[in-house]
Amino acid sequence: MSGGSDVSSPSSGRISTSSLSDLKDLDLSSESGCLSIVVLGASGDLAKKKTFPALFNLFQQGFIQSGEVHIFGYARSDMSDDGLRERIRGYLKGASDEHLSQFLQLIKYVSGSYDSGEGFELLNKTISENETSENNQPGNSRRLFYLALPPSVYPSVCKMIRSYCMTPSSHTGWTRVIVEKPFGKDLDSAEELSAQLGELFDEEQLYRIDHYLGKELVQNLLVLRFANRFFLPLWNRDNIDNVQIVFREDFGTDGRGGYFDQYGYVVNLTFPRKFLC
Repeated sequence: MSGGSDVSSPSSGRISTSSLSDLKDLDLSSESGCLSIVVLGASGDLAKKKTFPALFNLFQQGFIQSGEVHIFGYARSDMSDDGLRERIRGYLKGASDEHLSQFLQLIKYVSGSYDSGEGFELLNKTISENETSENNQPGNSRRLFYLALPPSVYPSVCKMIRSYCMTPSSHTGWTRVIVEKPFGKDLDSAEELSAQLGELFDEEQLYRIDHYLGKELVQNLLVLRFANRFFLPLWNRDNIDNVQIVFREDFGTDGRGGYFDQYGYVVNLTFPRKFLC
């Protein structure tokens, strides 16, 4: 590359100088030591299609680095480490076999129930073994739990995390929980779920996300309204009750019937009148 800049290739596992310069305005605190990313529901549809490919994309860009980051899959399915790796391999695109193998070697699998302490004790033991390995800085423990699960099991899983898998008090670092969509199925269930999780974790430990809200159409909703002369004078709460955006998939619910029986198949994003100022 011209100019003599020190830019690492993605396969090197290091963040390039240009990537760091892009992040300089984000005021990110410097952290080091072992980072354990735990994907709960690792054998499910969301994990293999969205979560693990997203982690692989971060690895390709150098934000997940070998030696500092370990990825753990947890689910009820009886599988080995290699079984999980083969399950997700076909969904990880755009890399050489060597680079793909480097990422897959970061992944380990633990099998257990979502409402029993035995499996989470084993998960905690597996995480701790990596945190105390000779390649990691002693006394530093960052644990990130990603709930790729139905909301019905959030409370029991979070209770198990709180009881068995928190960062040890003797270590520096943190514990964080990412709750994937949907957060309940209506306002009442969302408030109840929020109260249950609030009893277990501080607010700064909880992250709620919805990958559908990251769709381009949703992100460009304001542009669609204010850049269009026809919509601008009419698209407001006086004339519109709500806006619904429906996403349809071109594949079926194979293996996901139990989930969609309760939460539905068509994703329907509704913006009530009060938000259409």
